Amino acid sequence: MHLLEYFRELSPQNALYRNRKLRLPEDISFLLAGARGTGKTALILDYLNALPEEVWLYIDCQDPIFALEDIDSSTLEVFIKEEEIETLVLDHYYEGFLEHLPHCFQLILVSREIPPSAALPTYTLYPLDYEEFLSFDRGASSSSGFNRFLRVGTLPIVTDVKPSALSLQIRSFFHGSFDEDESRLMLILARYQGHRVTTHQLYTYAKEYFRISKDWVYRTIKRFTEEGLILFIDDIEGKGARKMILYDFALSKYLSKSQPFPITFDAIVVLALFKHAISFRALSIHGYLIHDSELIVPSAFENEENFWQRSYNKVQLYKKHQICKVTVVTVSNSYRFTLNGIIFEAMPFYEWSILNE
Repeated sequence: MHLLEYFRELSPQNALYRNRKLRLPEDISFLLAGARGTGKTALILDYLNALPEEVWLYIDCQDPIFALEDIDSSTLEVFIKEEEIETLVLDHYYEGFLEHLPHCFQLILVSREIPPSAALPTYTLYPLDYEEFLSFDRGASSSSGFNRFLRVGTLPIVTDVKPSALSLQIRSFFHGSFDEDESRLMLILARYQGHRVTTHQLYTYAKEYFRISKDWVYRTIKRFTEEGLILFIDDIEGKGARKMILYDFALSKYLSKSQPFPITFDAIVVLALFKHAISFRALSIHGYLIHDSELIVPSAFENEENFWQRSYNKVQLYKKHQICKVTVVTVSNSYRFTLNGIIFEAMPFYEWSILNE
């Protein structure tokens, strides 16, 4: 019991917490899932700290103490009953941590992935969207806030970091969150950010630099995809290779060092669509089709004249796919025109993103 008493006395709290959009349910058991670095622990501690301290127990399944000692489900259930605990949180939970999930009034699991045996309502936390980022940086104007967003990225852990310390903070997060083999694979993934690739191609690229198992690469890419660390975007034309995007564009830039800005900006737009739960598919290299009739085109700096010319050459393609509107997402440009009955509208990312909340 002394191990459970250790966690009972721990009662951790957030040193700094900013509100997130995700609202967790009260009085029911649930699973909070999300990729590493998205702020799951901070969110769940904020949730617990709104409850009377005596009614909850927080256990970190990655606590170093578990390298030497274990707990079992029966002992945990006895402790819950004796201490009259209503809410039990198992943070960093993984399949096999306990023989079976304990019975209590409210069980909360926090995990990178969805454990097969956890038949609970699931809530997923993503990295910050742009509106959440602005709420973390309330004093910023639209333009200065977006410039900082481009530099800092979407992981909550780096939002309050000074520019001079940003690289060190990202490096600390990276080496603290990924083991050696995972780190090597992440370097390869970052290098091919925004490219159309297959898992076999990624393995081929990786083995040029590292001694690495094909089976391990396939398993890990599947696990990274399930966790939400990488996104593969289906193409409307159904080609085998799919565009791959890492879950945080600033981390990708840090790992690749030479990522062109158009690729970074494309990833920013894709991630905004994903976080806003907008269903989309790639239309080859031409953009992203949403609502079956609107094409989203990331184009950071293109002016109206150049885009009009480019669009004129693609009208038949747009007609073929029954596109009625083309939305051009830019850094700062705005314009609007109609061509062959198709509406073209350009707007800055910071306006487009908030409009799509």
